[in-house]
Amino acid sequence: MNKNELRNILGGYLGREIAGDFRVLKEYEIARCNDAVKFPFEGDSELLREFCIFADSGSGDLWLASFNSGKIAFYDHDLEFLSEANLKKFDLNLAGWLKIAELFSKFEALGDPSSTQKAEFKQSVAKICPQILEIWEI
Repeated sequence: MNKNELRNILGGYLGREIAGDFRVLKEYEIARCNDAVKFPFEGDSELLREFCIFADSGSGDLWLASFNSGKIAFYDHDLEFLSEANLKKFDLNLAGWLKIAELFSKFEALGDPSSTQKAEFKQSVAKICPQILEIWEI
């Protein structure tokens, strides 16, 4: 996956908060976040050769896509610094990530979900990528 493919897949999602922890960056933010000179962070700037930061949580966590595999990774800002060792890698591509973000959006809209709704939500997410449920307590 290259930056043009990433931009094409994200299309109408650029600059949009899909759900609370799924905010797709604007095109200029993606460019800034993936320029080691312009993006001030503590970490391994070499990481930006393999991964592209494309979204955040609004609270400092980052979503990255691998240029090599097209798979998605998550960086929790509570970890020391941005490095490959601190990424949670998923068996998930960008299209799957967008589906999960939409599921989270619908789940958040429920407000106070019942235990049945929580179970259905978890089951729906697990069908796409069960590992992603390890990040949040639901």
